[in-house]
Amino acid sequence: MAIKKDARFWLNEIERSSKHEKKWRDRARKVVRTYRDDAGTGDTRFNILWSNTQTQRPALYSSTPKPAVKRRHRQEGPVMRDAAMMLERSVSYALDPGGAYDFDRVGAKCVLDFLLPGRAVARVKYHPVIVDKTREASSEYPPEDTEYDIGEDGKFMYEEKYEELVDEEVRIYHVPWAQYRQSIANAWEDVWWVAYGNNFLTREEIVEQFGEQHNNVPLTHIAYLEQKDGAPIEGEERTVKKAQVWEIWDREDRKVCAVIEGYDQLLMSEDDPLQLRGFFPSPEPALIVETTDTLIPIPEYTLYQYQAEELNTITQRIENLVSAMKLCGFYPGSQKKVIDDMLKSKENTLVPVEDWGAITERGGLNGMIEWLPLRDVADAWQRLSVHREQLVQAIYDLTGISDIQRGSTDPRETKGAQQIKASFASRRLLPKQQEVQRFFRDLFRLQSEIIAEHFETETILKMSMMEPTETAKAARELIKDDALRSFVVDIETDSTIAPDEAMEKQGVSEFVAAISSYLQQIFPIVQAQPAAMKPLGKMLMWISRKFSIARDAEDELEEFLQAFEQLPEQQDQEQQAKA
Repeated sequence: MAIKKDARFWLNEIERSSKHEKKWRDRARKVVRTYRDDAGTGDTRFNILWSNTQTQRPALYSSTPKPAVKRRHRQEGPVMRDAAMMLERSVSYALDPGGAYDFDRVGAKCVLDFLLPGRAVARVKYHPVIVDKTREASSEYPPEDTEYDIGEDGKFMYEEKYEELVDEEVRIYHVPWAQYRQSIANAWEDVWWVAYGNNFLTREEIVEQFGEQHNNVPLTHIAYLEQKDGAPIEGEERTVKKAQVWEIWDREDRKVCAVIEGYDQLLMSEDDPLQLRGFFPSPEPALIVETTDTLIPIPEYTLYQYQAEELNTITQRIENLVSAMKLCGFYPGSQKKVIDDMLKSKENTLVPVEDWGAITERGGLNGMIEWLPLRDVADAWQRLSVHREQLVQAIYDLTGISDIQRGSTDPRETKGAQQIKASFASRRLLPKQQEVQRFFRDLFRLQSEIIAEHFETETILKMSMMEPTETAKAARELIKDDALRSFVVDIETDSTIAPDEAMEKQGVSEFVAAISSYLQQIFPIVQAQPAAMKPLGKMLMWISRKFSIARDAEDELEEFLQAFEQLPEQQDQEQQAKA
């Protein structure tokens, strides 16, 4: 018997998912409050979480990822080459179409969710830009509710309204970690529904989007801060009545529906609108700490939170000791006036004392004043400071943040020793970098699939800046019919990481040296056997593809090889002409 998937069913599923991940969500909220120092308790004295997060963020995402579309089996030919170029340029353009859309902001938010709550989620949306237009039309019958004239041919002339597709976009949106749910499963392949709850709509927006029949949905008061110049105005808090709409993607039935908590009707239910191969408009979420038996995230901070709490305690004690390190002591109350006059006196001033004998009998000032033992306080402060440094280093060891990444190094170390430490730090960060790159790569694959399946040919040609030649049109048909099977959509390795100028120059030098050496070796062979140029040229392309820096010059290399292959024929023609 088929299960009736009505509004109540989906609300129960969302509630089950929330309870299943409740422990993680509670921990995630505490982690975010600690990062923001927003707990309200004043216990965060040394915010190591903020420091570690700010250190890792640029190591995981510091530049816009560069999509790379490659021919799966390296098929040759202008159509295959143009198809790969067309798809790659279209995805690149989709990341920066201009206007208010900023993909880097989306990427930065995803990485922050990855580092704090431990799970990053993003989705793609297809936006066809449709405008209403009018045109002159005629018919043999008068249109209803439309003004018309009679033409010379006796037909009815009137203005016809129609919709025209003027542009298309496929954008990537960050999904806040607290507003995402998925079915309970131990592997992503078993997840059969996902829900996005970051749509907060007013009653008017709900009616406009879903229909007049939903004008009685329950609303809740949502507080927000008035903003000026992008910053919240303190004290200017307002409330607005909105409802949180959950958009649910059901992979079992390949349907999309929407529900509101406390409302027993589906706002909408429609068939799969995007026809994606994996159905979901979002890739597998990026998890910073994962195990093979569950998809529940683990915030990285929880792995060293006890050390961080101890760090806060020690810092608090150090602050107390610093407050106690001040010049103070005790003296006999009978000598209050003498001591006060002495402490309040100016420089180079003698203070008269009436009963000098009583003071000398007490041993002078040393006998009358007992100072606070600052040496003991300073010793405790020093010991706590050393322990704090050791604790900080232990946290760095846990998280894999090395000293060379933080810009500190020992001047006595050799260059080789520093390179070894940098290499070790890179290996510690490598799993996180690979997961972030996998996440963006999967997003680009969703974008490319939507572009290939839904975009008009004109739009793709504009995005890729290609002329509407026969080859380009054939390439468009190829990516529409066989995009994911014929091409591999990836991102350039380390494209999300800040570029290293020295490594880039080294890569260029190695590429030039490899190509020059190869050409010197094959040139005598080609002179003796011109027919060998074709297989040797393929070998040259294979070598060049081993260098990521050579991807931009691949077309020029192919043109060079084509010209080189035709050189013997041109020489033969010239010799025949001379003869």
